[in-house]
Amino acid sequence: MNPEEVVLLFADEYSRMAETYDRNVTPHFGPIAEKVLELARPAPGELFLDLGAGTGLLACLLAPKVAPQGVVAIDLADGALATATYRAAVLGIRTIRFEMMDVRNIVYRGGLFDGVVSNLGIPYFGTDRCFREVSRVLKPAGRFVFSEWAEFPDPPQDALLAALRRHQNPDPPRKLAELRAANEFARASDGFRALRDSGRMTEVLRAAGFGHATAITMRHRAVFEPPESYLDYRLSWGAFEAEVAGMTPEAREACTAELTEALRGLAGGPRLEVDWHLNLYSVRPQ
Repeated sequence: MNPEEVVLLFADEYSRMAETYDRNVTPHFGPIAEKVLELARPAPGELFLDLGAGTGLLACLLAPKVAPQGVVAIDLADGALATATYRAAVLGIRTIRFEMMDVRNIVYRGGLFDGVVSNLGIPYFGTDRCFREVSRVLKPAGRFVFSEWAEFPDPPQDALLAALRRHQNPDPPRKLAELRAANEFARASDGFRALRDSGRMTEVLRAAGFGHATAITMRHRAVFEPPESYLDYRLSWGAFEAEVAGMTPEAREACTAELTEALRGLAGGPRLEVDWHLNLYSVRPQ
């Protein structure tokens, strides 16, 4: 397993799960996207680039603010971009150009964009390459604003990971074995840890050529009602969904029952509230 194999596997899984992800995950990320826009301060007539656009949440919030100009939204997951295109169409937005593109190799000329944004879309393999590309395509007076996860206690996820380990298929088929290896490789990588460290990220940004980079920590309370709806949220990621799908029916039933009990216990009531910590970055070339 190597970083590029992991990137491609995850892109395939994101494509496979795009509609489910958009239904169960994207609504929880709306307030975070709004904070990114608040920091980016887009203005009418500006051209923006959205990195790791996924199913189009941020791009569709951004586009009306820069009209009559538009947004270029890029991602490696073609299924996610198809969902994003549908979202924009339903909203009547025609000023977004969705493109399947690697954020580490942005095929646009230098100095083109007034702003670059991302909502939880920065890669942990090749972060430095991504930032150098952003520095290249951004105008000298432009700005780069993005959100990423910080480190924080996450008991519901801990319960999920523990239950998946206890009930996982000990003899997985090849695809599940590859995905399991990719997930373990990614979570053990230095890039995964670095992306959650605002001090390390600001160093990487300055090394990429940015003269100004600041980070603030944001707390967002995510609410899951009833508590077991957290499972819908987490199983909308391909790696987790594949683990459950790969279990025997008996193991799947036991895993679900165990997690439901654990989540209800953590909630202590009809709703589970989880405090997410995120880092919001405001970056400028000079």
